[in-house]
Amino acid sequence: MIALIRKNLRLWGYGKSLALFAGCILFSISGRLNGGIAYERHILSAVSDHYYLTYFVLPIVLLSCFSFIDDDREPIILRFQSYHSYFLKKWIGVGLIAVILTAVQTGAILLSGIGLPLGNEWNLAAGATEAELFSTLEQLFASPLQAFVCFTLYQLIGSWLIFGICMWIGHFTGRKWTIRIVIVLYVLSAVWIKLPAIQNIPLTSFNHLLILHHNLVVPHRFEITACTLLLLVLIIAISIRFAWRGQLPHIPLSRRDIAGYYFHALMIPRNLLILLGVVLGVSIYKAMGNGAAISGVEWIYSLFAGHGTGYFQVFPFLEMLITSGVPLYLLAAFVEHTVNGQSIFISVRAKSLRHLVKGILSVSTKFLIIYAFFWLMAGLIGASLFSTGLTIVSFRLMLYAVLMKCLDILAQYLIMLGIYIATRQVTIGFLVLVAGNLLCIIPGNWVAYSPFGLSSLTRISVVEPGIGISAVSAFGIEAAILTLMIAGILMWGYKKILN
Repeated sequence: MIALIRKNLRLWGYGKSLALFAGCILFSISGRLNGGIAYERHILSAVSDHYYLTYFVLPIVLLSCFSFIDDDREPIILRFQSYHSYFLKKWIGVGLIAVILTAVQTGAILLSGIGLPLGNEWNLAAGATEAELFSTLEQLFASPLQAFVCFTLYQLIGSWLIFGICMWIGHFTGRKWTIRIVIVLYVLSAVWIKLPAIQNIPLTSFNHLLILHHNLVVPHRFEITACTLLLLVLIIAISIRFAWRGQLPHIPLSRRDIAGYYFHALMIPRNLLILLGVVLGVSIYKAMGNGAAISGVEWIYSLFAGHGTGYFQVFPFLEMLITSGVPLYLLAAFVEHTVNGQSIFISVRAKSLRHLVKGILSVSTKFLIIYAFFWLMAGLIGASLFSTGLTIVSFRLMLYAVLMKCLDILAQYLIMLGIYIATRQVTIGFLVLVAGNLLCIIPGNWVAYSPFGLSSLTRISVVEPGIGISAVSAFGIEAAILTLMIAGILMWGYKKILN
């Protein structure tokens, strides 16, 4: 069992705990800026912040699950008396990871409150943001410190339970379907705090296992969570004991041609999680930098602002490079692997070289559409959480911004693909894109028409008239680049796609 624990710790790594420490420090310090709060009330406020727990801690917990979600190889499982014995000991062992995460968070919260006056009492200043929650907790706990301990222990147990549930789902459905199921459960957890209509529905999600007071604000919510958890643990125990050899049916792909092969090569969980991580990271960063009462238009503009022309700002430029460069890097790796390193047997089975190129373009476009969908959800969810909400004007702006983001990255990808076809060096194509994005720092009116990074709203006169080029012109430039590159690749470039 010790060897199994060490292996899972090695697979998990300690990067997630460092990210949790840094994020927790930032959230906790921002919470003490209100002033006039005692140390004990501060640490309780930090550990019970459901925005921080839902949009930062829970994703880290779920990402941790995928480090050890797969079953070990049969020689390792055979060392145990039975599969359910192996599963139980593995579940107990990953509890150490839950302990580490909880300890890191607790340490960060305790450090963030250094310097505050002591005061283990419930009295709060009038109008304090924690007043509503603390008034509920006051009826259940004798002091804020006692509530802090209970919240911390609850998160420890909840993280461990989430690990076991994800391991169970992973065993019966496989990694691909586990990701889909976990994403659905996470979305349910994320919208629960913003949609009162679903709070009274007797459904239990990850937020109820991780956030204690989500079970306290709704009548009989704690009983529902307890019964659901008891039933789920019973199902896990029975299925692991008697049905562990079975597999749930998978939905087969309708397409088995070259496009289907490329689909499996590109749409791997790691790539999709990376894209989702980029969107979440940028969204949280934007939310932390904005005020509390911004409009929907201001939120969308901030989310898709990018970098303008004729100047240089470090963070907006890095943001533009990351949001565009990460999917382009993944696509570059995909091209290098599936084309340059492609088996001759795969190439022979393609109807033609043009058909092969069409498969690459089709799958790559779908990949970027998924990325655009992530940005669409970031705009929608972020607008409800971090702004006054969306209006018709802001909704139209969001659709335009997401469309331009997709067209911008697709155009850059086609340019990179064209350079790769000409030079057989995908690295050269990727460096050309980086250099193209650097053009924005050059002063001159002509730079505004560069297709690289043209999805940046600071370059388009959609919010502030007279600043940047028109929305129609920006769309036309990207559409023209796409048309020319696709036509060139399908008419001439496909002949050189393979060595």
